[in-house]
Amino acid sequence: MRLLVDLAGESGVPERRDAMFRGEHINVSEDRAVLHVALRMPSTATLVVDGQDVIADVHAVLGRMKEFAARVRSGSSRASPASPSGTSINVGIGGSDLGPVMAYEALRYYSARTSPSSSCPTSTPPIFAEAVHGLAAEETLFIISSKTFGTLETLANANSAA
Repeated sequence: MRLLVDLAGESGVPERRDAMFRGEHINVSEDRAVLHVALRMPSTATLVVDGQDVIADVHAVLGRMKEFAARVRSGSSRASPASPSGTSINVGIGGSDLGPVMAYEALRYYSARTSPSSSCPTSTPPIFAEAVHGLAAEETLFIISSKTFGTLETLANANSAA
């Protein structure tokens, strides 16, 4: 453990962590802040990114997500108004796949399990085709998971689901 902590220090992990908490642009491929920490901050916190406190925006989106999830669970939001509850498929890449899959696996034993759930972790056509094989489009709810909706893989997945 000591060697691991030493390696993290030598690799600049503490500095990068602190930059993340300050809202600095540490995602070099997209030249943007990494806002994972904002998702976990209380609504009373402050995190200024590019001159704007993002916490209120984050909590507004989290509130809309909670309302949507409640509508899906109650059956009032469906893939089609005339369809019965069907399969939900999470479409995401990296953490946008792993996070929902982890939450599903952890909580499925506490769910009503009235409709099946699946995940499509990559944008490759064979994996997508397998995930939707045998499903009726009008009974399938696709949930596109992404923080930015800016990566090519996420856009390809969303287009495939459409």
